[in-house]
Amino acid sequence: MPSFKEAVLAAEAANTVSMFVAQEQVRTLSDLKHALFQPSTTTHKQNASEISHSVSVVVLCASAVLSTADTVMSTVRELSKATNISPPNQESVVLVLCGGIGHSTQLMHDAVLRHPQYNALAEQVQGQPEGRILQAIGERFFDLQVNNNNNPESGDTQRRALTVLVEDASTNCALNAQYTRELLDAHGFKSPRSIVVAQDPTMCRRTVAAFEQVYADAIEGPPVFSSWPTFVPKVTAKEPSVGYINSLLSYFDFVDLDMGDSWKDGLWSMDRFMSLLVGEVPRMRDDENGYGPNGKGSIVHIDIPQDVENAWKTLSELLGHSGR
Repeated sequence: MPSFKEAVLAAEAANTVSMFVAQEQVRTLSDLKHALFQPSTTTHKQNASEISHSVSVVVLCASAVLSTADTVMSTVRELSKATNISPPNQESVVLVLCGGIGHSTQLMHDAVLRHPQYNALAEQVQGQPEGRILQAIGERFFDLQVNNNNNPESGDTQRRALTVLVEDASTNCALNAQYTRELLDAHGFKSPRSIVVAQDPTMCRRTVAAFEQVYADAIEGPPVFSSWPTFVPKVTAKEPSVGYINSLLSYFDFVDLDMGDSWKDGLWSMDRFMSLLVGEVPRMRDDENGYGPNGKGSIVHIDIPQDVENAWKTLSELLGHSGR
């Protein structure tokens, strides 16, 4: 039977790993403005026919943790209302709703069905790709208007403070990045000044690294990338009720981050959360088994601090499994 002391050690280790994989660089509206509109260190040369002269991009990668979508859509909507699109400050934002049908899609459908508001969309989005689920949520609850213009050369996108596009074919982080770039290119946004990647906190750092890899060959220099997990999950160890200690997970609870009454209800199961954390670090490694340049090559090199490696080892050993 696991001890409370072991649970405390595991919780501390989990929080160390969680903070690292989330890579929180954007938290507030002010942070988002800075990430999107900060002066670029790269000079972008534009043709008169190109409309990407000052475009900044937010990519919302779909997740079964729907609070991420809530935060991103509400914040981007607020941002677009305050964005100056009049010359000479022609700032414009593109929001890409990203996700196809993959191994976690059913979890997202289940989350929609359980959600106190979004469950009204459950029948409408049944069987749809993740990006289309996000589209339905955005249109119904956040007044977002998706650009379904199939003729990007018409210039319609140029006049919008906020352009919303949907990428609905990607099934993993690498394809999120690849297909998003292809979508942006197709709409004339070939050289964005910045890209903020919003993703499930358990894989946000790796997703940003995938985007960095995809844009590594950008002729005019890569965009400035930022990570927006929307929150960093933390767990705490608590003494469970007598008779309920059947595993180390029995001790764990998510720390309340003051994100609303039903926020915890929309999180992962504790078992899945721990599995995601344990499985993420090996993916980020730059070795033959990882996704870095010396492995699959789908992400740029990530330096993993020794304290994170130590925490991952502690968590893996105490939980007795190796991740998803």
